[in-house]
Amino acid sequence: MSQGALPEIPWIFTDASDLLMWSWVTEHFAARIQGREADDPDNPGLRNVLAYHWELLDLMRMHQGVPRQLVEGTSNAFDLAERSVREHVGKCYDTRLGYRAFAGSLAHQFTLATGERVDVTPLLGTRCSVTVLLTDKSSRTVAGDFSVDHYRWRIDTAAERLQIVPEHVTRITNRSEVADLAVRAVRHDAYSGIGRMYQEEPRPGCSGRPGFTMGTVDHAGAVPCPIHESGLEQDVLN
Repeated sequence: MSQGALPEIPWIFTDASDLLMWSWVTEHFAARIQGREADDPDNPGLRNVLAYHWELLDLMRMHQGVPRQLVEGTSNAFDLAERSVREHVGKCYDTRLGYRAFAGSLAHQFTLATGERVDVTPLLGTRCSVTVLLTDKSSRTVAGDFSVDHYRWRIDTAAERLQIVPEHVTRITNRSEVADLAVRAVRHDAYSGIGRMYQEEPRPGCSGRPGFTMGTVDHAGAVPCPIHESGLEQDVLN
């Protein structure tokens, strides 16, 4: 997935006989990428990097004077290691510290329980429905105003504020996505493009009522209509 033009990280490069490292040090954190090399007897002068180990160390809340490791990992390419550093700097540190620009949309990309990688940037500040997988393998769908809090999602409803672990989520949609699903799923010749409203008069078997616009039928709050909405999932109709 393209991230557009992100600012270059001001790496400090160390190249020694036994050390290949890139360091990014600020007053708040230190990020490091270290190349893990292997000897190549056939090409003794050629550097053979097998993997790139990366880590992010916190300098704000250290442990007994030692930088606290926040996250680490290994990638098979430098670009992937740098991408991971950008993502976790964006997720770990407050936007006001000024590092979010280095992360771009990576700060808002998450892997769901299904294995799907999603960018939730377009959903921020909108009303979303989130389906969460529970420990008993059932699921629960909650709806509310959506925001991101570091590594967690937040859903604000009229009654409560919910913190959600993205890795437990199987699906997230907002109203614009639901409308798009409806356009693809309902009768194209009748759908008005607004909510659950169709460009037809109410007729026997239809669960809707006359809409506010002449010649339309509105199904808001009604049971799924066997004429206009057959086959649609319940969360599309909410």
